Amino acid sequence: MEQYWEKADYSWTDDSIRCFNTPSQRARQLFYYVQEIGHFKAMKPYFTERQHLKSYLLKYTFGGRGKLIYEGREYTLEKGDVFFIDCMNYQHYSTISDEPWEMDWIHFYGPNADAFYGEFMKNGSNVFHAKNGRISQIIDEIMALVETRNAKAEFRISLLIHEMLNEVLIQKYDLAFEEENIPDYIIEAKKFLESHFKEKITLQDLERVCRLNKYQLSKEFTHYIGIPPIEYLIHFRINTAKRLLRYSNKSVKEIALDVGIEDPPYFNRLFKRKTEMTPLAYRRNG
Repeated sequence: MEQYWEKADYSWTDDSIRCFNTPSQRARQLFYYVQEIGHFKAMKPYFTERQHLKSYLLKYTFGGRGKLIYEGREYTLEKGDVFFIDCMNYQHYSTISDEPWEMDWIHFYGPNADAFYGEFMKNGSNVFHAKNGRISQIIDEIMALVETRNAKAEFRISLLIHEMLNEVLIQKYDLAFEEENIPDYIIEAKKFLESHFKEKITLQDLERVCRLNKYQLSKEFTHYIGIPPIEYLIHFRINTAKRLLRYSNKSVKEIALDVGIEDPPYFNRLFKRKTEMTPLAYRRNG
């Protein structure tokens, strides 16, 4: 394993806060946990350069300006900007404004942190502009728990980190919408898939039904429903098959046909890929 290294300049104000945390063995095995957390007002020539640290870092900018160099890209960070990085990779961040770069930050880790980071990086950018201040509020709540540790703190910190990661995804991908904000044509496409799931359906079919370009429809369907239209159709078929496997005596071949899949071996492979068990194993274990 490559060795951790770091270079840094610690030019921050006296009222800046930096809290260290040593999680319990239980927390490292079960929870999300804090490694370090703080609030900095960092003046030039503040910088950090490092690599091979087993940690994730999230920073929220309040004021001033910072610069992040990461994975071959350079980002300028201004008020309301958030960056989220895997500290195993090379990183360099620094103050670039005459006034202090003011930010909340948290180093954390946990059993599912890698998966959250992978989801965050779907669009390839480590930086986004926050829609509101909730991310920073959560970091402050976590910092208060780290500073006043008690028997419940690790549980509550784990819950708050999980909330923070959810909030990061919601704000980055603009998912803070109400159900009534979902466009009618997306609802129409969803209902069409559910009522015609036994049929062979293509994006061209949805394009005709919704009178919207299939690429735009697929993009907006994914945004509002969470998965692309054809993937939603597959999930609906699998869910219907689960119900039939559990509450009917139909054979696997009959059920495959009932959910619109004419090739039983393909149905078996698809069902196992989506549920990690064969249809017969699902019926036995249900």
